[in-house]
Amino acid sequence: MDSLCPFYPLRSVIRCIAKTNLTVTPEACSSGLIWDEALFTELAATYLKPSLQPALATGYRSRDEASAVESELADVLVKTYQHILEQRENEQVQLLNSLL
Repeated sequence: MDSLCPFYPLRSVIRCIAKTNLTVTPEACSSGLIWDEALFTELAATYLKPSLQPALATGYRSRDEASAVESELADVLVKTYQHILEQRENEQVQLLNSLL
């Protein structure tokens, strides 16, 4: 049933899904990556700006459509977080950081 009021993806839900995927799921436990709350908070705040993610400001006809967008954005947030942590462990990146 379609609602007269549009449904919007919620940043808090996106953060919750991403954090769960990074800390609670079996894949997260087996990845060996260390949780960095400050990095996650900063990344989520930067990534989930409506100016960068127009889908956050778009109204959808159903809660299911908005949930699909939340899941998609959470997946990208998880992959970005994992990529940053993996790069942090890279010897070349560490060497370049030490030069700074």
